[in-house]
Amino acid sequence: MQRSRSIRKIVQAPLAIERNTNVKRRPNSNKFIEPTPEHPLHRNIPKLVNITNIAQPEPTMIHYSVVPRAFEGETIYIIGGGPSLRNFDFKSLIGSKTIAVNKALLSYPNADVLYWTDSRFYTWYKNDIDNFKNLKFTIKAGSQYTDDIKVLKKGKAHGLEEDPQILAHGFNSGYAAINLAYHLGAKRIILLGFDMGMDGLESHFHDGYPTIPAGNKVYQDKFLPGFKQLAAATKSAGLVVLNASPYSKLTAFPKITLEQALYFR
Repeated sequence: MQRSRSIRKIVQAPLAIERNTNVKRRPNSNKFIEPTPEHPLHRNIPKLVNITNIAQPEPTMIHYSVVPRAFEGETIYIIGGGPSLRNFDFKSLIGSKTIAVNKALLSYPNADVLYWTDSRFYTWYKNDIDNFKNLKFTIKAGSQYTDDIKVLKKGKAHGLEEDPQILAHGFNSGYAAINLAYHLGAKRIILLGFDMGMDGLESHFHDGYPTIPAGNKVYQDKFLPGFKQLAAATKSAGLVVLNASPYSKLTAFPKITLEQALYFR
C-alpha cells in the first residue's frame, strides 16, 4: 500500500537587487506635508521714482537784457506755426524784418529774431538755436544757454509792457512776440500763421513738437481771451497789428490775406 504525500509549495520572496542609482524613495506616508513658503527677496527699491524733466533748470543768477529798438518804424512779420502757412513761400519774406516763433525758425532760418517761451524748445532744438546768429530772446532762463541768448522778464499776463526788459506773455509765445516787436520799434506788425486753433488733424504747418499739441479748448479758454486787451493796448500805442490768416480764430485784429500781407515788404 502506497503512502500519499502532500506537497507544500514554498514561495520565497526574491532578494532585493542592489542598483547603483541616485534616486531615493520617499517614505510612504498618507500625511499631507504643507510646503514651506519661499520668502521674497527684499530689494532697496524706492516707492517714489524721480522723473527728470527734459527742460533745463533755471540758473540761480539771471542777467536780464534790454530789447534794443533795432527796427524803429519798420513793419515786422511775426511767423507763427499755424497750418495756414502750409506751402507758404518763405523766400518771399527775404528783405523784410521778421520774428520767428519757436520752430518757425527751421522753415525760415533767415529770420532777424528768434523768440520762444517754453524752455523745452531749447532742449529739443539746441543745435539749430545755437547755430542761429541773429537776435534770440526768451522769458524762460536756462542753465545751458549760450551767451547770445537774451533773457527778458516775464511780465503781466495780458496787455502791453512798456519796459523794454519785460514782456506780457499771454500764456503763449505768439502773444509775447507781439510785445517784443513793439520793443524793437515796429510801427506795423503782420501776424503769419496765428490760426489759434486746431482744425482736424493739423496743428502746425510743420510736423509739430515732441509733445501733445494744444486743443481748441486751451485756445478758447486760455490763449485767445487776452488778445482783446492786447489789441486795445497796441491801438493806444499807435501800433498797427494785422492778422494774415483769413480763417484764424483770433479776431481781435483786422484780417488780411497772405497776398495783402506781402504788400508791406
